[in-house]
Amino acid sequence: MDRRILITERLRLAPVTFADSDRLALLHADARVMSLLKHGVLSRQQSDAMVTSYEAEWSALGFGSWTATERASDKFVGLGGLRMDHGGVALRLAFAPEAQGMGYGPEFGRAVLAFAFDVVGLDRVVAITRLDNIPGQRGLEKFGMCRERQWTQEDGRALLLYAAANPKVA
Repeated sequence: MDRRILITERLRLAPVTFADSDRLALLHADARVMSLLKHGVLSRQQSDAMVTSYEAEWSALGFGSWTATERASDKFVGLGGLRMDHGGVALRLAFAPEAQGMGYGPEFGRAVLAFAFDVVGLDRVVAITRLDNIPGQRGLEKFGMCRERQWTQEDGRALLLYAAANPKVA
């Protein structure tokens, strides 16, 4: 079995490929989802370029982004994974509006941290969220990430840095 495919109680996480471009373009175009992410809403061309980079990260880095589908229905519910950011590996998550508030974030996050620490062997994973993204902060805390610091970007947005350390590293 492909070690990159992660199965949780309710979700199947599969590495992003260009075959996912249509459904990811819809997610990337949804302001209800993307307004809380660093790059914001994406055009179809921007989304396709991002999907291409998601797919390339797997072979280049040994980790990357996954699509999340409900195991029971095979319905696409979100996107997330591990990306290089702020000088380290950052975990990020984004769920379709109808999948938000259902506990998928912590479930996804626990699986991704286990992959990061047990399969990839990372020492540390960070996550960045906006100060006003209270549900995102709660989700990060539910799967073991701890708030480390706050800063304000040049555009005035306040951000928070969360982190988790590999418990197997001394």
